[in-house]
Amino acid sequence: MRGSRRALVVAYYFPPVGGGGVSRTVKVVRALAAAGWQPVVLSVDHAAWVQDPAGLAQVAAGTRLIRLLNPDWGRLARRARRGRGGCAPGTPGRLARWLVPDLHVGWSLLAAPVAAALAATRCVDLVYTSCPPYSAHLPGLAAQACGVPWVADFRDGWTCDHSRVALPARRQAFERRLEAGVLRRADRVFFASEAVAEHYRARMPGLAARSELALTGFAPEEFAAWRHVEPPAQRFEIVHAGTLLLNRSGMLERLIDALRVWSRRDARVPAQVRVRLVGAEPAVAAAVRRAGLAGWVRVEPPAPRAELGRVLRAAHVALVLGADGPLGGQPVPGKLFDAAGAERPVLALAPPGSLTRLVQRFGLGLVADPRDREATLAALALLHARVRRGERIPAASAAARDALACDATLGRMVAGFEELMAPGGSACPSPSAS
Repeated sequence: MRGSRRALVVAYYFPPVGGGGVSRTVKVVRALAAAGWQPVVLSVDHAAWVQDPAGLAQVAAGTRLIRLLNPDWGRLARRARRGRGGCAPGTPGRLARWLVPDLHVGWSLLAAPVAAALAATRCVDLVYTSCPPYSAHLPGLAAQACGVPWVADFRDGWTCDHSRVALPARRQAFERRLEAGVLRRADRVFFASEAVAEHYRARMPGLAARSELALTGFAPEEFAAWRHVEPPAQRFEIVHAGTLLLNRSGMLERLIDALRVWSRRDARVPAQVRVRLVGAEPAVAAAVRRAGLAGWVRVEPPAPRAELGRVLRAAHVALVLGADGPLGGQPVPGKLFDAAGAERPVLALAPPGSLTRLVQRFGLGLVADPRDREATLAALALLHARVRRGERIPAASAAARDALACDATLGRMVAGFEELMAPGGSACPSPSAS
């Protein structure tokens, strides 16, 4: 790979860390490597988050890893909250209120001079940063100041994200200035959600010329080994794989309410339906028990990424929950693309927006607005009836799957990297692998 262009990928969430925030970055790294780039990943030595060591096998061969000490204030914040007996739902802890823009700013402050040094010595030719965490854009700004192009990626929105609703007005205003600086200074900006892209383009004239939508997509090879797995014939299986983002937009409460009402109206449901919440937060299990649903709604440990195809293929329907996006930025979770990769239809419980448009555009399944309980119940009953009749629920077509494969969705991003580069490559020796 000597002589190839080198892209510095600033990724707080990277294997062996697991969870939804990791998948897009791993796919970007693989797409860069396939296009002849040398990825150099700047990440943490340890993160207090879901761990999936097997995820390291998905990292492109030849990727160089530089791991920095992580202050891990997020873990300290959680310990402090437990020590105080917990906080009210949606209430930020002290560290979350004081550390701007997020709990990972300590790591980002350490990463910024490293990124700047790599750029100044031409050990990398371009820097790519992805948020959240939002502070991860700081190393991009530092590297750009030392002479390399900067690509900023928004997996979710920043100040327009539903998770920022509870912030005090002064902090929201300050973070909007930080956010505007990123959008103004980055040489190229990519968005994973159409709603987020539209929000920022409307807010910042001129951004459209430097920004693009790049859906995360799915990696076909992750699901190929599980083609033989089928859901059980004797019951209707629904699976939600990943966190439920407790206390954000009331998604969990609406889901539990709909399931409770469904089982009361149809006495067959507890015996004929199983809902699996794989990787849900621990507090979800308590909420399920309080609602009296524990017999047929199960909270299970997270599944390694390598096992995700098996988990999804064993269900009739993949459940995808969409946040309200009250500030304008509705995210598109990677769960949607994973369901397409596993050839399973989705039930998207989401208000109108980017997520529902994608489901309808590509024929990925059913959509119901969770704020309309009767619409949710009608969708559940319809799917249940089809399974009871032995009918197969249509999933994404072959053409839709081809369009949503990450080679297609992220190909334009890699092309954008190429457009930012002048001819020639770096002659600096590669950083040593960790």
